[in-house]
Amino acid sequence: MSILAGHPPDGVTASLDRLVELQQDDPAWLDLVAAAPEATVFHLPSWTRVVADTYGFPATVLAQRDERGGVAAGVPLMRVRRLSGPAWVSLPFSDHCPPLARDLASLGRLAAGLAGWTARHGVPVEVRGGLPSRHGWRDAAVGVRHVMALDEGAEALRARLSETHRRRLRQAERSGLRVRCSRSADDMAAFYRLHLLTRRRQGVPVQPRRFFRALWQRVVAPGQGVVLLVETPAGQAVAGAVVLSWNGTATGKFQASDATSWELRPNHACYWAALRWASETGHRRFDFGRSETHHAGLQRWKAGWGAEAVPLSYALTGGGSPSVGDRGLLAGALRQVIRRSPALVCEALGTLLYRFAA
Repeated sequence: MSILAGHPPDGVTASLDRLVELQQDDPAWLDLVAAAPEATVFHLPSWTRVVADTYGFPATVLAQRDERGGVAAGVPLMRVRRLSGPAWVSLPFSDHCPPLARDLASLGRLAAGLAGWTARHGVPVEVRGGLPSRHGWRDAAVGVRHVMALDEGAEALRARLSETHRRRLRQAERSGLRVRCSRSADDMAAFYRLHLLTRRRQGVPVQPRRFFRALWQRVVAPGQGVVLLVETPAGQAVAGAVVLSWNGTATGKFQASDATSWELRPNHACYWAALRWASETGHRRFDFGRSETHHAGLQRWKAGWGAEAVPLSYALTGGGSPSVGDRGLLAGALRQVIRRSPALVCEALGTLLYRFAA
């Protein structure tokens, strides 16, 4: 059955000015994804299925057809429920998922069609990327993305590191740490244990364990990502990262570490290995993800790797405000409860609350 109210269940239906609803694996949509240089793993059905498997959010692709029946422009969307009410988001738990279009005219028609659809259905839309600032859309600045070009090779990349990062990377190398790249379910589980420790230390809810199982099954195991684990000479995992990859972009999606081992500089070993892996496997760029404006220290850390800060705005129509991720869930009291409680409390609160941060 179609998930948009008032549409017959044929999966591809006309809406407003040739706006149509498509399934995530519709060949016409996948043709556009394959042709768009700015498409990333978040545009693929696999990412949508990870989120749907975990939270049950309904999903669709809204698109503009061209005269031959292909897709000239489109955007994947999922219907989420926030504390402020429902919204369609492109896409939950992704930092950047811009609409795709074959040309600017098609992008403009998509923007107009989406704004008209929102007005008819009364549910706001949040697109995590740019749209023409007309047709009822407004931009909301949410921070910056740090993006690093990888076309120079590993040694040139190392020369671009800040002096602080180079010094700490040398410390990590002298400490005897080793980094493994893996796609195994066991290593994803080992990463989750570090991730849980990290989120508890930060005082924020953690994503449900089933999210990482779905991420492994849908994305990492099929080859659209990798798990990196940093281990001591004794084989103890002290840091790790999940890097997603597709279409020339490697995205550092999750990173975690054991604070008791920070003197060994495992985070520097981890991200240097991630950059080398991305470069040596033919990726054109590494995306360090979103940093919100108030996270000045995080921005300096990412810039120290030689990454360029790119302003990040989300396009909104139909009311509402952009998701602020964890901050919306994090009153000071809740942060202290998580920090002072067993890790199981952090996990239980995440299972209960994290869906509202989409």
